[in-house]
Amino acid sequence: MSALAGRSVRYRLVYGGSLLLAVVVGAIVAYSDRFGGDNGPYMLLGVLVVIAVAVAIVLQWRLGPLLLGASLPFEATVTLGPLASGIKALAILTFFSLALALLTDRKLFKRFVRLWQQPLTLAVLAFMLWVSASVLWASYKGVALGATATFVGVFGLMVVFGLLERRYLVLALAAFVFSAALSVPAGYILPVPEGSDMAVSGRFGPGGAGPNSYACLLAIAFFVAYFGLLRRHRMIAYLLAPVFFYGIFATASRTGLVALVVTPMLALFAPRLANRVGWRILPMYALGAAALAVIILVVPWVGTTRGESAAQRYMTLTQPESAQTWSGRWSIWQGALDVISSHPILGVGAGNFAEFAMQDSAKVAAHSAAKGQVAGVAHNMFLGVASQLGIVGLILFLGMLFFVFKTVVPIAQGTDVGTGVFLGLIVCMFAGMTLTWEKYEIVYVLFGSVLALQLHYSARGAPSPGKHEGFY
Repeated sequence: MSALAGRSVRYRLVYGGSLLLAVVVGAIVAYSDRFGGDNGPYMLLGVLVVIAVAVAIVLQWRLGPLLLGASLPFEATVTLGPLASGIKALAILTFFSLALALLTDRKLFKRFVRLWQQPLTLAVLAFMLWVSASVLWASYKGVALGATATFVGVFGLMVVFGLLERRYLVLALAAFVFSAALSVPAGYILPVPEGSDMAVSGRFGPGGAGPNSYACLLAIAFFVAYFGLLRRHRMIAYLLAPVFFYGIFATASRTGLVALVVTPMLALFAPRLANRVGWRILPMYALGAAALAVIILVVPWVGTTRGESAAQRYMTLTQPESAQTWSGRWSIWQGALDVISSHPILGVGAGNFAEFAMQDSAKVAAHSAAKGQVAGVAHNMFLGVASQLGIVGLILFLGMLFFVFKTVVPIAQGTDVGTGVFLGLIVCMFAGMTLTWEKYEIVYVLFGSVLALQLHYSARGAPSPGKHEGFY
């Protein structure tokens, strides 16, 4: 008892709570069949796991980013509706736990203060405040409030990842990478929701994930692993690479393929990065070509959509003048430009693009008719930001991108993790050309990773060129 009395109040609560939980579980197990039938014990087990995870996150906030990173590839699976989402629940728990930790951990609080002194943090904050302000002039304020809540959430996600020490950041990114690799075989096991791309067209997307966004997510995971975390563990990187290549090919996403092929080439133009990535590009392309050749020869039906094979779909990239190549996006982009011309300064308000584009874009009108409700996005994050938040919002958004690349390039020149994050950010730019990624979680996870690395190296001096700090 004397030993117990000497422990902190937090751990006393843990021990007491564990004892109470054991008593309650013992009482419930005997009657679980009455509530859930044959599945009663499994339902009880699931509830207990959720409770255990929640308690663990409250006690140690750093578990939150690890689980959030691992959940990203399965976001569609853990989303139960417009409001109910496993990732949202994890994020709220993490924010709460972090707030408690800031009250008791002086070192963490000092890091939190330093985080707010970074230009990137202030740039993202300014953009988020402008998004929030757009509710004032938005015609559909309920939609604008929902979009604002999403931006506030991803901003919080950036802050959480930005406060991680480097070793925990590496673990969180590793959780994301291995979870992304696991999601590829899991995609054939998980139930396919009705109406999803995988159910309708056959394009691969685990749990109903959008094939284009999922392909770009896999590309980010590949670059973070291959050029960053696993640079010193080549065999693991070479084993995981075909999994990522297969997943991207199976989605039949032209955006994902272009991002995978072109991103390393663009990195060569960054100052002093050619030596870090150059010697690894050729093995990557050779491995990718071999993996795709095996896929086409052994499983030629993979990626087939409406009678068109993935290879045939990718061949349309050689025909940029064809409307089929852009899948009707020209119509959507024209609608976005019309919205911008009619609301150039302030925009129409966050989340209000579809309502105003209905009259200008045949694609948005058709999509809304098929959904039975107003639906549709700009399919370009720059046009999406400009149409919803005006020129002012676009300037703030471009400023945010300027600061993130200004911050990450020096880090990428000297560290493996920084190189992987930098390449992941380039993929985000490719994705943003044809997708609405200005509020996508992985973008702000990478922003937070840049901040975490910046805080780490600013406290210890700039990283030396050629320094290897991958997963270990």
